[in-house]
Amino acid sequence: MKFSFLTYQFCRYPLEYCFKMGQHYGLDGVEVWGARPHAYAYDLDAGRVAEINGYKKKYGLEISMFTPEILAYPYNLASQEKKEYEETVAYLIRSVEAAAAIGTDKMQITTGHPGYKVDRHKTKAQVGEGIARLCKRAEELGVDIILESLSSYEGNTVTTAHQIGEMIELVGSPALKSMVDVAVPVVMSEPVSEYFDTLGDKMEYLHLCNCPDKDDFHMPVHDANGIIPMKALFKVLERYHYDGWCSLEILGPYFRDPELYLAQFADDIEIICNEYGVKRQRGAAAYTRKD
Repeated sequence: MKFSFLTYQFCRYPLEYCFKMGQHYGLDGVEVWGARPHAYAYDLDAGRVAEINGYKKKYGLEISMFTPEILAYPYNLASQEKKEYEETVAYLIRSVEAAAAIGTDKMQITTGHPGYKVDRHKTKAQVGEGIARLCKRAEELGVDIILESLSSYEGNTVTTAHQIGEMIELVGSPALKSMVDVAVPVVMSEPVSEYFDTLGDKMEYLHLCNCPDKDDFHMPVHDANGIIPMKALFKVLERYHYDGWCSLEILGPYFRDPELYLAQFADDIEIICNEYGVKRQRGAAAYTRKD
């Protein structure tokens, strides 16, 4: 298993600082946030790409995934505004080109809220059409598109493992894969195991955090106020032979001192590996189903 962190946690710092912190605290990689000041796709000219690839070599870290910002204005795959929708598809295509350029084989996407009083079937078809266009380019570049479900606080188009499976079937591209943010099943009253049972070998990534009951607030892994029992979670992952990336995703209010919480995550990794018997390894290993 390999460990990284979403650089959004360090959104008030330059991207190189994230690589420096990842190296110092013994992580295997960084999940690059695709927005300013880190790696907005339209800023990634040849010079900036060379800089980022240089960080990988300088600090000895992989880029576990490229995660373009798509949860906030002005991009939304589920938007009912034609201009916003088309610009979102174009932005994501540019983003997957950026992901390939900086040497990662994974790019995350989400589908936002379409607004109220809309045709849900029409929205699903629209989102599927956009993802299909993105996946066509991703196939050419050898990048997997990692679809993450959102909690009902953030969206209503893809919120469960089953809905990810439906979208994968609708799009029909080998490039479309999946992941789980462990806070989302808590909100949606769904077992984490449902992602593995439903999605099988399409499960390629995991966002790690803790959260309160019925709340998608992302808190540090071993926060005493969280309800996810970490030892049990990793026992479940072990049962499914998951051996891919576990990436820390914590958001506000942790921006105020992100190193403090990354240092805490380094301690969490020690507990996970030493006390729970989780083996760390580098390379391209991911989930392989073994029934």
